[in-house]
Amino acid sequence: MKYMHTKLPDFYIKAEAAGKVARPETEVEIRGLESYTSGKMASLRVGRIEEYIREITQDPGVKKVEVVFVPHNPEAIFTAVIKGIQADGSCKKAILEEMALSVPTEECELFDVEEVEDRRGSGRQQR
Repeated sequence: MKYMHTKLPDFYIKAEAAGKVARPETEVEIRGLESYTSGKMASLRVGRIEEYIREITQDPGVKKVEVVFVPHNPEAIFTAVIKGIQADGSCKKAILEEMALSVPTEECELFDVEEVEDRRGSGRQQR
């Protein structure tokens, strides 16, 4: 089980290294995960992303690689937990509320792309 997941900080390191295989000066930018300080990703998917980064950088015209994470579900329901913390660190009362968060879909990142290869699983509905 230990090797089935890659820690989020390790993913950043691996993605950066993959982008510099062909040319060390290639810049790698990862967006969409800024609010996550920790987490784990499936190692097989991380390996695929590394391979795709290396594939993209084979084109000598590529100077920068952007890896953008877009939520699969464009509208997610979150629970907001509002807690009143006392001076001693205890909490007497908490209020729960639901909040919908809508985010842009992947089409916002693809508007000026000449060629798109959709390598997502065949079980997904294509848009």
